[in-house]
Amino acid sequence: MPTMSTGTLPTMTFEDLTVHAGNQKAAGLASKIVKRWPDVRKGLLLTGPPGTGKTLLAAAIYSQLGGAWVNVSQLIADLRPMGRIHQARQNAGRCYATIHGNCGVINHKYSPAGVCRYCPAVNRATLPGISDAPVLYLDDLGTHKPSDWAAEIIYGILDERAAPVVATTNYNLVELSQRLGHDRIVSRLCGLAHVQQVTGADWRMK
Repeated sequence: MPTMSTGTLPTMTFEDLTVHAGNQKAAGLASKIVKRWPDVRKGLLLTGPPGTGKTLLAAAIYSQLGGAWVNVSQLIADLRPMGRIHQARQNAGRCYATIHGNCGVINHKYSPAGVCRYCPAVNRATLPGISDAPVLYLDDLGTHKPSDWAAEIIYGILDERAAPVVATTNYNLVELSQRLGHDRIVSRLCGLAHVQQVTGADWRMK
């Protein structure tokens, strides 16, 4: 069971996984992570076009190790309305954290202890169950609408981690850095995951 889950969590095991030339190396790395767990320092960043099975590979790892599964677009979408409320209250001089030293504006299903750069008392997102998960899965990284606020949320999650991350993205590293808005996010991610490209035909179009 995940410590935290947002977005659709696909069902896939290594036994059900179709291995082909385009994902063979990635599948081997994924299997190695599972076999060597918990003696694993870095996870896996899977890059490649849509429909090449990146999410299914990540789900196969999840089926063995569990952890926190996060669809990044869904996470940002869920938190964005709260961020707007927080910004408005700060602009009006009524940010709860300004008076009490703790963010009481954000009260969402993620139950963060502190959220977003808009609060003068909080530097980054702290999302229990995500930041401290043994394995963190970030699915569809970079597909959300880019913004400084979203970048701070993602960087805050990664900056607090020392444990492996398994992430999927439709973009190469240069494109991903542009989508996320900060080179430091990709740099931090590469410190937590080996980068491996996945290629092949879009399985959804077959």
